[in-house]
Amino acid sequence: MSASLNKKALGQFCLADAVTLCNAAAGSASIFGALKYVVTQNLWYLHALICDILDGRVARWSGTASFFGQELDSLADVISFGVAPAVLGFTVGLQGLVDLVILLILST
Repeated sequence: MSASLNKKALGQFCLADAVTLCNAAAGSASIFGALKYVVTQNLWYLHALICDILDGRVARWSGTASFFGQELDSLADVISFGVAPAVLGFTVGLQGLVDLVILLILST
């Protein structure tokens, strides 16, 4: 029974989902880049932003919008535009109590 569910989930995967995964990959690279080198961080944000713009357009263009794609897009947005800026702020030096409150406000 689980094999049929996996085939159904993979059957919904389309080009727009691949672009969304690029968005999530750019967000993850942004997090790792912020932890290692703060300077290279901004290029990954730009890549994530471009992929975020393109995934919806590709889904509308191809007519393959799905519930799976919407949820995947939400997850990618949380990674790229929620967690990654908070990690960047933490690595820059926002580590005090007031800074923690600022990070919590900015990440919501």
